[in-house]
Amino acid sequence: MLHTRNRLLKEIERWQTQGWITPEGAAGIKADVAARRSGLGLAQVLATLAAVLIGFAAMSFVAANWHDLSKLARLAVIFTGLWSSLAVAGALLQAGRGGFAHAALLAAVAIYGGGIMLIAQAYQMDGHPPDAVLLWGLGALAGGLLTRSNPVLAAALVLFVVWHWMELGETWNEVHWAFLPAWACVAGGFAITRWRPGLHLVCLAIASWVIEYGYLFGSEAVRGHLTVTLIGLGIVAAGILVGPAIDRWRQVSGAMMLYGFAIAFAGAMALQFVVDRHGTHTLLYGAIVLFAIVAALAWSWRTDNKAALWTAYAAFSIEIFSLYVKKIGTLLGTSAFFLAAGLFVAALAFVAFRLHRATSDQPGEPA
Repeated sequence: MLHTRNRLLKEIERWQTQGWITPEGAAGIKADVAARRSGLGLAQVLATLAAVLIGFAAMSFVAANWHDLSKLARLAVIFTGLWSSLAVAGALLQAGRGGFAHAALLAAVAIYGGGIMLIAQAYQMDGHPPDAVLLWGLGALAGGLLTRSNPVLAAALVLFVVWHWMELGETWNEVHWAFLPAWACVAGGFAITRWRPGLHLVCLAIASWVIEYGYLFGSEAVRGHLTVTLIGLGIVAAGILVGPAIDRWRQVSGAMMLYGFAIAFAGAMALQFVVDRHGTHTLLYGAIVLFAIVAALAWSWRTDNKAALWTAYAAFSIEIFSLYVKKIGTLLGTSAFFLAAGLFVAALAFVAFRLHRATSDQPGEPA
């Protein structure tokens, strides 16, 4: 965000130098940019880290002296720390110190989680270990929704992901559907607060869940990875076909293109190099995937989606390298494939160049 703001300020100066905007207009734009600064300052970042460390340090200290305290004293220590953190957070919110208030809320979440573990130990509660993490995540979710705290919602998402992996470790080869309602609640919270980094966090979480889905079918791996690929392509298609309508509600079609492409590529890679272990259809799959990557590059360039563009470049490099390693035993066939792919991409580059020149040479357009 800082890099983007600095670049915008330099552009404003250039526009003023070229006479496109007046000095008064430039000053007004700069003032508006300064007023809209919403990024976390260094003090708030350090306060957040400090709050989490202090929260866990306090619980570690209590745990180290746990056996010297009575059960009533143990509960008193936990609840005093929890409610004190919440009181400090409330006072900071009232004082308009939102960043520091969120740090205090994170400390409360840390104490709450530590309290769950210590109480379970004190009363010798034997149960399903992932349930403790789920309870911790639900508490963080409730706190994040009630206070509209983005850091606390992010912590809840992390806890739900940890819970998901713990459950998956005990029931491998079974899809963990219970993760979806928890994920949806966090996604709804970020939709309410309109925190764009939160959008990427929930997209990463659900993308990893979808990709993981393909590996949970054993002998039916083709169906699993094919389903993942089709889900990714469906997200891409939705972003393309109804993107303008979606963007009237939230500017998310670009993110849909990015994560949909990543999911489809992960599924396609699994089909090529996990399912097709013997390389029977590797070059055919490779040709299809390369064509799809080139199409994604073209669309990302056309829509100025830089994140998707660089992701497609990375996917192209990964695909080419993987094909080379897979087919290195048949160098003649591999060279012919790469030659054909190179000529095809070169032809597309030539067509794109001619279209760009034709557009640039139109009357009224800068050459």
